[in-house]
Amino acid sequence: MPSLHRYCVWLTGLGLALSNVLAVAQNTIELQPDKGWLVIDGHPFILQGSMVIDPDRTCRTPSGDWECGQAAWRALEDRVRVGVITCTPLLSLAGSTAAVSAECAVDNENLNAWLVRRGWALSDDTPSALFVSEEKAAQAEQLGIWRGGFIPPSHWRAQDVTECSACTARHQSIVRARELRQQSSPASNSN
Repeated sequence: MPSLHRYCVWLTGLGLALSNVLAVAQNTIELQPDKGWLVIDGHPFILQGSMVIDPDRTCRTPSGDWECGQAAWRALEDRVRVGVITCTPLLSLAGSTAAVSAECAVDNENLNAWLVRRGWALSDDTPSALFVSEEKAAQAEQLGIWRGGFIPPSHWRAQDVTECSACTARHQSIVRARELRQQSSPASNSN
């Protein structure tokens, strides 16, 4: 995705503490969907409590497939283009090049919650998830990725293997092959 040039505001972290240093300047905002990052002036951030879906994700609706991953990242791009963006790091490791978990806002509206509420991101799946009510509302209203019955990866990954007919067929094939080898082994040993 292209870099976005405009004025924005962000806070930077020092060590494990939040900094009181506020920077306002012409900044570059870049989205890195392949990493799930929002990069401001070369500082990568991950949006705390929300997960924008993979940009290559395709979603299925009764009327056909659509590129929901690209749509989600376009929605994020469109949102950060307007207004002033503020990111407050929640944890920073001095000298680390990894993305820092942050709470971001555009014109004082929580960007993390905005994405989840409009159906363009999932609430994280931890017990202390921050945006569960926003996700439930977006799902109920079938907004963003939720139109057409989107199933979050955490749900289909957690399915019991016995529910997978392809997995069951493969397992049964392996068991049958093993049984046939065991049956033919004693016969070949007696000759």
